[in-house]
Amino acid sequence: MLEVALPGEGSAVALPRGASGYMQGEAEVAVGVEVPPNMEDLFPRGRTLLAPRGTRVNLYAAGLSGTRMMAWDRDGALFVSSPSTGWVLRVRDRDGDGAADEVLTFADGLNRPHGLAVHRGTLLVAETGRIVRLADPDGDGRAERVETVSDDLPAGGMHWTRTLGVGPDGALYASAGSSCNACQEEDPRRAAILRFAPQGEAFSPTAERYAWGLRNAVGFTWHPASGDLWATENGRDLLGDDLPPDELNRIVKGADYGWPYCFGDRQPDPSLGDAARCEATEPAAMPFQAHSAPLGLAFGAGLRAEERFTTSLFVAFHGSWNRTTPTGYKVVRVPFDGPRPRGGYEDLLAGWLQSSQAWGRPVGVSVGPDGALYVSDDRAGVIYRVRLPGWSPPEAPTSSGTEPSEAQ
Repeated sequence: MLEVALPGEGSAVALPRGASGYMQGEAEVAVGVEVPPNMEDLFPRGRTLLAPRGTRVNLYAAGLSGTRMMAWDRDGALFVSSPSTGWVLRVRDRDGDGAADEVLTFADGLNRPHGLAVHRGTLLVAETGRIVRLADPDGDGRAERVETVSDDLPAGGMHWTRTLGVGPDGALYASAGSSCNACQEEDPRRAAILRFAPQGEAFSPTAERYAWGLRNAVGFTWHPASGDLWATENGRDLLGDDLPPDELNRIVKGADYGWPYCFGDRQPDPSLGDAARCEATEPAAMPFQAHSAPLGLAFGAGLRAEERFTTSLFVAFHGSWNRTTPTGYKVVRVPFDGPRPRGGYEDLLAGWLQSSQAWGRPVGVSVGPDGALYVSDDRAGVIYRVRLPGWSPPEAPTSSGTEPSEAQ
């Protein structure tokens, strides 16, 4: 029974100007979403996704609300943010059967909690205007201690989510989207990725503007070998169905990524940009189809899967809201050759969009300690567990044994 207790340089891919980078993908076989007995009343039976042949998908957790970002602790528990409720949930698979049997409210009463990162045995959470540290010293599954790490975040605005990650340099990073669709921001912390320098076992309370010109970089993560920082970006609206492209960017310290003046391969915005100004900006590493709304992303290095998956980047497309023909609503795979994208992307999981209606919207992607890919869905209120071709059960216990710094 499911127990629920709720209250820069050289990064650009050579693609034609304006191209989406899309390749014919492998999401070709209809795969039924397996529903564990303890979740049968929480999810409709018979739903399918399109996936590479040999993939299996099961519900890991269901009956949740507005599930967004995810982070694993050293014991294999999964933290999930729910901004719409103000909760952070702690989800566990206690019997190791691949489906959660416990969902606890780790914390509540938070102000739009979104980004999560595990750090030194505690959980860092990004609210819309501050970063807090949550601790559970008595181990009962609920945070008894909440302390402010920094309130140096801009609050609210059109893009109010804040995403977190602890980098390989030991610093804490946070993304803050723009306050508007297309405007000149007065607050330099907006449309930027911010860095909080490490101070002993903590972080500086004052943010450094690390990179900017990023309209809404909801997801970011680091390449497991090179340490390069990669981020998604949601482009502006009201320029039609196919402009501007959404983006995958390689983030370089001190770089300007163009918004609101430029987009894509240094293309001037028709209302604010000029070619001379755009020449000094960093071009997108890869364009995505306009209005796909790329959010969370994760490298596949920890997957128990075929090499084509372990060397790829996975990106969740939340889906369009104002495009004539809807697009997105899927998870895509970006093949990498070493530290750089090979030159395009393809569907990994699709099928949430049926005709013009979508029954699910993927948000976060994370590699679990069992080597499966986990995907959060804030419309269906579930977390999927995806075993890709080549997956086999781990021989050791699914606890990672070492503490992850960040998972999207």
